[in-house]
Amino acid sequence: MTAIATLSTGPAGLGDLDAILGLERAGFPASEQWSRTSWQSELAGESLRVLAARDDLLRGVIALRFGPDVCDLDRIVVDPQQRRQGIGRSLLASGLELAATRGVQEMILEVRTDNAAAIALYRAYGFAQLAVRGDYYGPGRDAMIMGRPVGGDDHE
Repeated sequence: MTAIATLSTGPAGLGDLDAILGLERAGFPASEQWSRTSWQSELAGESLRVLAARDDLLRGVIALRFGPDVCDLDRIVVDPQQRRQGIGRSLLASGLELAATRGVQEMILEVRTDNAAAIALYRAYGFAQLAVRGDYYGPGRDAMIMGRPVGGDDHE
């Protein structure tokens, strides 16, 4: 794998839709992929923000949904061939910074209980388990609900 030399994180737009769908197909089983319509809604929504990590290509995205006090981290997608290079960390840090500027108190998320890499990333950023939702991703595939306060030390 090649290291990403120059990676910037900023807003994603509808022009990124096809690249985002390509990341979805490469990174998730068909049963867990978001549809084109779902991503279009995320990219166009008022209470939603999608940030993208890119150099010359789109490398990853984070989708965030904002309420008055809580930010839901809906999705992080990273190019499977670029994983373990800090892209997910960069997106999560940017998401936490954005949440702090929006004045929310807490960020929450769901993650498959068998996704050890994602759970380790979230724990490194101060997320703790709040509950488990049985069969959230289908029969026998549970979700861990994790959360953390926003603000203060948002990095590892």
